[in-house]
Amino acid sequence: MIWYLIKNNFKLMLRNKIILICVVFGPVLVIAVLSSAFESLMKSYETTDRFKAGYRVEKGSFWEEYVEIIKEAGKDAGIQFLEYPEGKPEEIVENNGLSCFADLGSREYKVYKSADNETEGVTLEYFLVWCLDQSLDQALIMSVHADISNKEDIEIPVQKLDYMPAVDAKDYYGIIEIVYFSFLGIICIASILSSEKKNGIGQRLQITSLSSFKLYFAKWIPLVSFMAFGIGVSVLVSSFMFGIHWGNLALSVILVLLVIMAGASLGLMFYSIFKNLAVTVIILFTITWFMGFFGGSFETYMFSSFPETVKRISPIYHVNRALIEYSCMGHSTYTLNSIFYLLAIIAAGTGIAVLTDWIRKKGKEKG
Repeated sequence: MIWYLIKNNFKLMLRNKIILICVVFGPVLVIAVLSSAFESLMKSYETTDRFKAGYRVEKGSFWEEYVEIIKEAGKDAGIQFLEYPEGKPEEIVENNGLSCFADLGSREYKVYKSADNETEGVTLEYFLVWCLDQSLDQALIMSVHADISNKEDIEIPVQKLDYMPAVDAKDYYGIIEIVYFSFLGIICIASILSSEKKNGIGQRLQITSLSSFKLYFAKWIPLVSFMAFGIGVSVLVSSFMFGIHWGNLALSVILVLLVIMAGASLGLMFYSIFKNLAVTVIILFTITWFMGFFGGSFETYMFSSFPETVKRISPIYHVNRALIEYSCMGHSTYTLNSIFYLLAIIAAGTGIAVLTDWIRKKGKEKG
């Protein structure tokens, strides 16, 4: 019977042409708008040769103990750091012929750059992001115990920095908006959930021999299949229209499919808890919007002013970073984090949804 339900639910979703069109062309429309709006900004992200950057370190901050090592690493990366402990950053940049300025706080930073030096400012920001991303704490602590005067004997991890190549706006938004829309799959099964509640189908199914686990997957499998089909077509259409480069295609497909599964699990979990479609959609869209905002769906992460600790909470951030770096470099250190986050969401969403329905079913049996 479960296979009949799966097949029937999938057929019912395919009949809803409006939803299918939204799934396919919704991402395409958003990609077109955002890539056009941010095209000039993204073009400024290009590698540069050598430049001077001012800096100021907050006393007692994370950066203070390791600043000399970071300065040495900066030389190899083409950045000459010059310290300016006093003054306004904007005036320091303008009056001293600097390309940009880094104000290094307790564990965060803020980069100031002039309109004429966007490339250098972005390069400096990515350099600092890389320092935090690679968790240099342990490596730097080991380094400061070495003889700093003998620089050739010190292995500085930042020397191996591999700058990410220029990111085209169409590639960037052509990828991350697919991820964003993939999280919102619950809307595709809305008509089925509404019909079940209106006609009491859900209650009749609960008195059958089908377990809560099977009833859950009778919705989850067709929802994932429908979204995979729709998003797949959207990827093909957007790639053809905008020439989007997906880089490592196999890993990209796996991550996008996991995102679809995670979105379906979250949506069905909220519905199993509240049994109200409107509440489910509002909660899921709100959570996804915040994950997308901090994860780069509405702001490019290389220009982000948000602390890394805030962005890392968002699973979308890890997925976006991985997919964009596949496109630019063919590899990414964010792959395992992305998979871990998504599998955790799938497992937790499925477990909570099944448990909630089982508890509700047992309560009705006792009643």
